[in-house]
Amino acid sequence: MFGSTLEGVGNDIDLLIVGLGGAPLKILKEELRVAGHMLPLDILYMLPIEALETNFVKRAGCISLVQLSKSNSELLSDDNKVHVTKI
Repeated sequence: MFGSTLEGVGNDIDLLIVGLGGAPLKILKEELRVAGHMLPLDILYMLPIEALETNFVKRAGCISLVQLSKSNSELLSDDNKVHVTKI
């Protein structure tokens, strides 16, 4: 994830998907297209070599969704005394 939503001011959710092409990517794109009807998603797809060559992850300040979910889980657990179960 990257962009202004991380700063709390965005109107859309900017996602960067880094991975190989092929059937798994085709399936993921379709699932995200469906989700995009309900969410304001702006999705950028890159091959691993493209991400490396452009240094986009660092330049754009990308945060992995795993890291983001851990941060949010800790915030909920600490601030609101909510027990979060990770699946």
